[in-house]
Amino acid sequence: MGETLMTMQDIADLAGVTRPAVSQWRRRTKVRGRDVPFPQPSYDPGGRELFETREVVDWLRSTGRGNNAEFAEDAPAAGIPAGVTFDQSLILLCLRDNSEDDLSNLDESTLVEIAMSIDPADGVVLSEAIDGNFPAAALEFVDDLYSASYGAPDALDRLESGQLGRNQERRGFSGELVDIVAAVVDGMVAHADLSTGGVEPPGAGRFVLACEDLDLLAIAQNLAGLDSHGRTDSSQLRDLRRRALLRGWLALDVDQPKVTVTSVHGWERTAALEQLDHVVLDLEPFEYAIIAGSADLLCDRLEGTAERHRSESLRGSRSANHGPLVGALRLPRGLWKHAPRQNSGLWILKGQAGIARPWVADLTETEIDSGELAADIAGVLATSSAPNELPARAFRYVRARDIRSILRGEAVVPPGTRAVSFASDRYDFINDVRAASIETAEATDLFDIYVNDRPASVVVGSTSLGAMIESGTITRHSGSRIDGAWAEASGTVPVVDARKSGEVFRVDAFVAENSFRRSIRTLPGDVVCCSNPPTAWVDGRGGSLVFTPNKILRLGDDARIGPHTLAAVINDARFKEYANWQVPSVPVDQVEAVEDAMRRLSEYRQQLQMKERAAMKLGHALLSGVASGTMELMESSLEPQTSHGR
Repeated sequence: MGETLMTMQDIADLAGVTRPAVSQWRRRTKVRGRDVPFPQPSYDPGGRELFETREVVDWLRSTGRGNNAEFAEDAPAAGIPAGVTFDQSLILLCLRDNSEDDLSNLDESTLVEIAMSIDPADGVVLSEAIDGNFPAAALEFVDDLYSASYGAPDALDRLESGQLGRNQERRGFSGELVDIVAAVVDGMVAHADLSTGGVEPPGAGRFVLACEDLDLLAIAQNLAGLDSHGRTDSSQLRDLRRRALLRGWLALDVDQPKVTVTSVHGWERTAALEQLDHVVLDLEPFEYAIIAGSADLLCDRLEGTAERHRSESLRGSRSANHGPLVGALRLPRGLWKHAPRQNSGLWILKGQAGIARPWVADLTETEIDSGELAADIAGVLATSSAPNELPARAFRYVRARDIRSILRGEAVVPPGTRAVSFASDRYDFINDVRAASIETAEATDLFDIYVNDRPASVVVGSTSLGAMIESGTITRHSGSRIDGAWAEASGTVPVVDARKSGEVFRVDAFVAENSFRRSIRTLPGDVVCCSNPPTAWVDGRGGSLVFTPNKILRLGDDARIGPHTLAAVINDARFKEYANWQVPSVPVDQVEAVEDAMRRLSEYRQQLQMKERAAMKLGHALLSGVASGTMELMESSLEPQTSHGR
């Protein structure tokens, strides 16, 4: 992390607290009896206070304040170097997501080549890359932002919600609403991909998104593209295309089937009902529409003219008892920030579909799992395609409702409507006890080493790690932000973290290939390190994904130091800035011997750490299992009894 600056609001966001809470911290410097002064600010030309990111991270670590345990991992995306703009960062983020290495390691011609490969028609970033002149601080900031994020969509979210993105024009939809709509769209895509037998037209799994709202651009991570709604090439449209590119879907083929996403939040009721009617009338066969708005308009009972207008929109024809409504969801309060006490609602429509039993759910007090919701939507669409067949799966949230009740003026989603849920099996602690006790029962290997005196006639110097990187003796690469939800016991690709002494969990090879295609993996002998606090670990096997904020140090043939020796140097370092770490120049005849000793010492330390973790797990499982009544201790596991001659 270079010299980056944060505002007071940035500090609050990083710590997971409100802005006034940071002001209180600043005034009250006593923390558990110690005086820990708040970092001193500098000032921009407008007089705004700015704080150095590294000082803020150190202060949060020393005080223990805040509600974000991952503040150190999030910090590279929070601080902004002086002079870096939002547009620069957005353009560079598109290039970084399609680069095999950090942008700061590439020259201008390589950046143009990357832009040409992803944007030959110059609709997104090619002109901007050719104009170039990106400051080094912007390149380093985007490298750190990308490394601190769970892929390009998350990096875009962090950029938009941070210091640079606050001046962007937004509707004020919360991330929870965006996630819900995204899950619905994912369900549509999953259903279209799985459709067979001619029910859907060829290529139905590929859609174009008809949406021009910045807040809702995060909804279609699996879609084929963005409907431009025009042939012009304005700066706003280029901006939308960049965001679409970072979401993983970008196409300008408006002849493909569309998913139209429309929000009527804040509209006057008559105008909102007219907009609903327009959306329904514009739907083509096999196209979908999602309408978001207030729950009192989309979900609750209406009276008089409003009720008649809504019912007419939901009928397939003037006298039909069916229509295009596939499903409706009542959503929690606060999803539209301009009306935090208002519940939101969602309609899911399908073009020219005669559906007599739409599926509805009240999700106002339900913990929503995006994957489960997407699966429900895919199941609902499959059921609507074959209305005379029973559903092929149980639903987590939704329940069928007769549309005739809705057309008579009743609520679309009666309060409390939800699917039946089932209790899960109780947890069995016996397997945990047995697995941990196998580890603790094994003896630990002994470690010993022999040394001799040596005449101190050789002058042993040192050089800094920064100088070795500058000379190319060592190359430095960024890690990746990886969500623990992707962990799989049967995974084959390790995710490593020097702070956890190696492997943290594993992910499936297909997930690693699809979700982390641009992430740099380790080679055998790479040193994985973290600078604050200085920690290092050697990957002897290679092929691992590296958890940010760790970096990969790759030694060249002329490094004159082994990876385990370098890791030991880093683990003993006193400086927090990696460039200042001093790497000793080991005599040539001692390089291999020192490396072998450091390797064996590292293995010994790992054995001790594994024993410690197993002992902690064993203690937890024993207490929990006995207390829950699912396990009892045998007499042989207690204190040994007197043998009485046996």
